[in-house]
Amino acid sequence: MNSMEIREKFLNYFKKNGHEIVSSSSLIPAQDPTLLFTNAGMNQFKDLFLGNEKRHYKTASTIQKCVRAGGKHNDLEEVGFTNRHLTFFEMMGNFSFGDYFKNDAIKYAWEFLTKEVNINPKDLKITIYKDDDQAYEIWNKIIGIPVDKIYRLGEKENFWQMGDTGPCGPCTEIHFDNGIDVGCKTDHCDPSCSCGRFTEIWNLVFMQFERQQDGKLIPLKQTGIDTGMGFERLNMILQKKDSVFQTEIFAPIIKKIENLTKLSYDKSDKNTKAAFHVLCDHVRSSSLLIADGCLPSNEGRGYVLRKIIRRAALFAQKLSDNPKLFSSLSKEFISYFSLIYKELKDNEKLILATLDDEITKFSENLKSGKVILEKYIEENKKNNKNYLSGEQVFKLYDTYGFPTELTKVIANEQDFTLDMSGFNEEMKKQQEQSGKKSKDKIIVLDIPEDINTKFLGYEKLELESEINFILKEKDFSWIVTKESPFYVESGGQISDKGWLNIDNKVYEIEEFYKSANTQNPAIAVKIKNANLKLGDKVKCIVDYYSRSNTAKNHTATHLLQAALVQILGKHIQQAGSFVNSDFFRFDYTSNNAISKQDTEKIENIVNQKIQENIKLNIFYTTLQEARKSGVTALFGEKYNPEQVRVVQVPGFSAELCGGTHVNSTGDIGLFKIESDVALSSGVRRITGITGPKAIETFQNSFDTIKALVEKFKVKPEQIITAIEKQTENIDNLNSQIKQLKKQILKAQIPEWQNQVKHVGKIPFLFLNLQDFDSAQFKEICESIETKAPGFYFIVNINFKTPDQISFFGYVSKNFEKQIDLKLFSKDILAKFGLKGGGSNTLIQGGGKQPESNIEQEIIKWLKAI
Repeated sequence: MNSMEIREKFLNYFKKNGHEIVSSSSLIPAQDPTLLFTNAGMNQFKDLFLGNEKRHYKTASTIQKCVRAGGKHNDLEEVGFTNRHLTFFEMMGNFSFGDYFKNDAIKYAWEFLTKEVNINPKDLKITIYKDDDQAYEIWNKIIGIPVDKIYRLGEKENFWQMGDTGPCGPCTEIHFDNGIDVGCKTDHCDPSCSCGRFTEIWNLVFMQFERQQDGKLIPLKQTGIDTGMGFERLNMILQKKDSVFQTEIFAPIIKKIENLTKLSYDKSDKNTKAAFHVLCDHVRSSSLLIADGCLPSNEGRGYVLRKIIRRAALFAQKLSDNPKLFSSLSKEFISYFSLIYKELKDNEKLILATLDDEITKFSENLKSGKVILEKYIEENKKNNKNYLSGEQVFKLYDTYGFPTELTKVIANEQDFTLDMSGFNEEMKKQQEQSGKKSKDKIIVLDIPEDINTKFLGYEKLELESEINFILKEKDFSWIVTKESPFYVESGGQISDKGWLNIDNKVYEIEEFYKSANTQNPAIAVKIKNANLKLGDKVKCIVDYYSRSNTAKNHTATHLLQAALVQILGKHIQQAGSFVNSDFFRFDYTSNNAISKQDTEKIENIVNQKIQENIKLNIFYTTLQEARKSGVTALFGEKYNPEQVRVVQVPGFSAELCGGTHVNSTGDIGLFKIESDVALSSGVRRITGITGPKAIETFQNSFDTIKALVEKFKVKPEQIITAIEKQTENIDNLNSQIKQLKKQILKAQIPEWQNQVKHVGKIPFLFLNLQDFDSAQFKEICESIETKAPGFYFIVNINFKTPDQISFFGYVSKNFEKQIDLKLFSKDILAKFGLKGGGSNTLIQGGGKQPESNIEQEIIKWLKAI
């Protein structure tokens, strides 16, 4: 049975049993700070289990993309060296949200395994949580599993939780017995043994609790079922293979590696096979993470992705010196796996460019880093140390971009270990120095859950409403009204500006706040203290000018994204945005700057749509329907599956968006891109303006061009040529001036040499110069030195800053021991407020023009030597 057949059988089985088939969510968890990556099928249903969200179905089934390569669930270091560990895998699961519980969950799992895919019941063993008598009764009495095939295990094995906090509960697991000839081969071996005899197939979690920050278990409002079965492991069992990498899932990648490296997988030794396995797995996880909007960086998810790619690059070098080996494997993976996940094909250009760029950067660091690492190993061997110190590991990480996992791989080849506690201490020091420990202040108001606000800001900018909550803070009050026209910062759009009219007295709103309740949030505004009580009527007024111009900029970003995709390709994704009344920023995924020609094309497309004055169509639909119709969604953003808001520019753009927008594109007026800059690896930022700001910029530019036309007496299109010619003339004149100065300087050297006089035992020359280039000072001194060695001090005044001087002190080597420039700096320069630095024979710097005679002070100092 191949993987596509297994996939179809699973989903069809649960569909016929009344389950809603739900698409896999993104690998980037939507607004969930507790998770780096989606690591289980239930992640997208977390709010359903918590009772914070409702959908039209109570049972569901999905095959979910998962990554376990960071945080609590981290399999990265194991990948390549075991038969089952993967960073990317797919989790098959069925779920119940207050519908069926243990009885049906166990029945479904057993029926699918033994009847749908025909696994022999004799090969299956069951584990349950030690205190779960109900699960035991179901397995033994209803399903008919013999007592000797049911094992009661502890919390470590049979109590499941998603993270440090969140839904959790006891679980029962179904294991496949590979036979007594596998693993430890003892009679008492059971599924808790890690010898490899038993392969966990399916984990059935009975969601009964929510774990709090303090570890307490609180009963959920409704019980639920969360099951997870590793797709790759099931394939391994059904295809009778000893490793997931031997299944048909990985066959195309292994074949591609063989073709590119001319190596045989089957004939390879253990270490070479490990390299095959690492590339097979890492190409899947890195390609899909990039497709879902994650890009390499030095923090968080991006850093984990960077570790995966760099680990792959390291193992790729064991098989081939082809720097594009990994991206070639990605191209192969995309070619067949995009049939399941179309986002791979949509983002193919971005994926391949990102992988090549990251590996190229790492290869450069790897060469120099390896030299340092080998040096450390040799030094430590001489000192009878078989480990790398924390300081050494940190140096490799911080200076050469070596993730500790890679250092460990290379060190292990030399039987070296890493001092990770020392490394952590070095990391802590750096964080303290860089101030990374500080966090932005986050406002959290204690507003009861039953207090909420109806947002009417899409339709109204002014309304009268009743106060239903007041929170006083010294000189200010937070006020919640039953209805509100105020938009609170979200999705990149800043909060409105506005006022409250209370008994004909106008209060400017200082700050806005929206509670975390996703279903019915409260909107609070902060004003200076007023005489208010619950039930009072207030008039809420939005600043029309600010809202109007913000809407222009927001709609413009939608037009911009569609134009970017049209000109640059489907791989372009939004990576963030910021919209206010003055300008907009739009971050997008790309490794290359937009050319001048493409910038003009993009601007022309957007301005054409503005001129067409297309009326926007804003409507609500389900998330599934929106996706079917090709509506653009922002990766990492959380959407209500039952109702999403679509902002559509008919025939051109459609995005999920909760922001405020113009009625018709013509309201925007004018669109102009101001800049396109690199933000980080694989991410760029466009800054632009619209409406009044764009017109103001146009008018200022027009006035500037008009002035230049009159100045140079040329046509507008000839201005750049005229300026370039003028610049060329200035450069030529400056060059001539430089040559003349050199000639003057050459002529003055003999005169200056004759001016050198002895002060005590030291030949000394003080020069007052004007408008000399500081780069000439050393040349002057060295020229004087040829006939009159000694101590020279130059003071130079620039006519542009007459109150400032630059200085240069020079000592010939003959007098180096007699004149201490450090002491000179302390005694003389500090006295006149001058600052500088240098060496034993040279000192230079600057400061304010001294009020007294610095030459006389130097002469006194020299006489005292």
